[in-house]
Amino acid sequence: MNNSAIEVIGYDKCTGCYGCLNSCPVESAIEFKKTDEGFYKPFLTEKCVQCGVCKKGCPVLKKVNNNLKEDLEVYSCWSKDEEIVKNSSSGGIFSELAKEYLDNDGIVFGAKWQEGEIVHCAITELEELKDLQKSKYLQSKIETSYLEVKKYLSAGKKVLFVGTPCQIAALNTILNHRNLITVDLICHGIPSYSAYEKYIRENFNYNIKDITVDFRNKDIGWENYNLTFKNKDKIIIKNNHRKDIWFRGFLTDTYLNKPCYNCKFRTLPRFADITLGDFWGVPVEVKNPAGTSVVTINSKKGKELFNKISSNLEVKKVEWEIALKGNPCLYNYKMNDSRREGFYKDFQKLSFKKLHKKHFPFPVTKISFIRRVLGYLKRKVM
Repeated sequence: MNNSAIEVIGYDKCTGCYGCLNSCPVESAIEFKKTDEGFYKPFLTEKCVQCGVCKKGCPVLKKVNNNLKEDLEVYSCWSKDEEIVKNSSSGGIFSELAKEYLDNDGIVFGAKWQEGEIVHCAITELEELKDLQKSKYLQSKIETSYLEVKKYLSAGKKVLFVGTPCQIAALNTILNHRNLITVDLICHGIPSYSAYEKYIRENFNYNIKDITVDFRNKDIGWENYNLTFKNKDKIIIKNNHRKDIWFRGFLTDTYLNKPCYNCKFRTLPRFADITLGDFWGVPVEVKNPAGTSVVTINSKKGKELFNKISSNLEVKKVEWEIALKGNPCLYNYKMNDSRREGFYKDFQKLSFKKLHKKHFPFPVTKISFIRRVLGYLKRKVM
């Protein structure tokens, strides 16, 4: 008998990429369930025969990366279509890539909202693209998407698959096909569904199934964006990303998935054919204030696809070091997990607002500091 992938690596190293599920030959031998910390992870059922095949789909155990460093090219770019830029988190490059496939009878896999959570799915029509646009800062449930990709490829279809670096690494362990192009995202890490659910329930008195979020609403700008919380199509509230307490916890790395703190997939070369992200810190001479994407071309296949859409883009070549400076998650970036243990220790005992104040408060500005001091002195005098 062979140990399973999860028994070998343990839950602290499991990214929740679904590679094991998609490689398991026994139906229902593995099921993904949400842990107490709020992450989907694999659990063995009584149907597991301990064949060990799931290890072949685990990117932590089996890394497959055929890209070469010498193929790396880095660009600052954005779509020439202002409407696409407006409806995208940054420069709209994913939408342009997707359009190229959808206009030519191809298949596009990406993440969408479904009953308050994020799921991966395939689309075939241009009108479905809006569901996959915009950043979604929660774990995507892949389910059997990798096997669906395999079926489409076997049927002669061309497939574009977009996901996080660990998801692309998992797909690489299962598939290598000339008609498959992979796109990964510059990933800050996956935040906890449990933290998100607690925040939604306590602040808005809603179940997460009733809520969708535009995490990157650009009504006031690309770099100074809002989080827009909706119940169906009705806006509940817009919070600036600098003032939203859930987003503060995410950006301070308080409740990320354990392996995200030292991600093994922030490598060079990257695992995907193309990497996309916001070009934070972009030099003004290669910047679109409405939204600028950083794009790294990581393979010859990626370059070929990028050339097909380049006429639809404003494209500026930049040095790798410039892109890396504002986007450290591109390569070998380790995060500080010092807040995490205390947060989960207090998670059941404290409200989300109290967790925020204790573990990831907003930084104290000079003005607020002076106000606090004056308030303290006033109380002392009284």
